[in-house]
Amino acid sequence: MHRSGQDPHDPDGARGAGGGVPPQRGLFGFGAHLDALHPNAPTPRKVAVVRTLMFVGGSCGLALSALFLMGLAIPPETMGEVLREQADLAAEQGVEAVVTVDVMRSLMAALALVTGVYGLLSTLLASRIRRRTIGVFWGVVVFQVAAGALLVWNISGGDWQSVVPLGFTATMVAFMFSREGRAYYGLL
Repeated sequence: MHRSGQDPHDPDGARGAGGGVPPQRGLFGFGAHLDALHPNAPTPRKVAVVRTLMFVGGSCGLALSALFLMGLAIPPETMGEVLREQADLAAEQGVEAVVTVDVMRSLMAALALVTGVYGLLSTLLASRIRRRTIGVFWGVVVFQVAAGALLVWNISGGDWQSVVPLGFTATMVAFMFSREGRAYYGLL
C-alpha cells in the first residue's frame, strides 16, 4: 500500500524529490498568454467568446434585416391603413403622429440596410477570426469600436437600452486586446 498522495509508480519517492521534470505551465509550457503564440495553439477562450458573440450578433442583424425587408413587402395601401389607425390612437392620447407611407418605407429600407450590413460584416469576421492574421485582428477591433461608437450615439440620444449591447461590445474589444488575444495574432 502506498501512502496517500504518493505516486504508485514511484515507491521510494526518488522521482518526486525535485530531480524530475518541472511542472508545466499552460498547454505548451510557456504560460497561458505565451502559449497562444505557438503555431498549433488552440483558439484562446477570450477569442472564442468574441467569435461566438459576433456570430450571435451577426445572426440577429441578419434576422432584423429580413424582418424589415418583409415589412417592405406589405402593399402601400395596407401600410397606409395601419399608419392611419396608429395616428388615430396617438391622437386620442394627445400626440400628433404624422408618418406617411413613403417615410415609413424609406425608414424600413434604411434599417434593413444598416442591420443587414452589420449582420454580414459580423458573420464574416466571426468566420475568419480563427485565421491568425493581423488584418482579422484589426478588422474585428475596428468593427467593434465602430459599433460601440454608434451605440454611444444612441445612448446620448436617450436610448438607454443600448447600454447592454455596448457592454458586450466593450467586452469584445477588451478580450481582443487581452494578452492571449494579442499573442494569438502575434502582437505581443
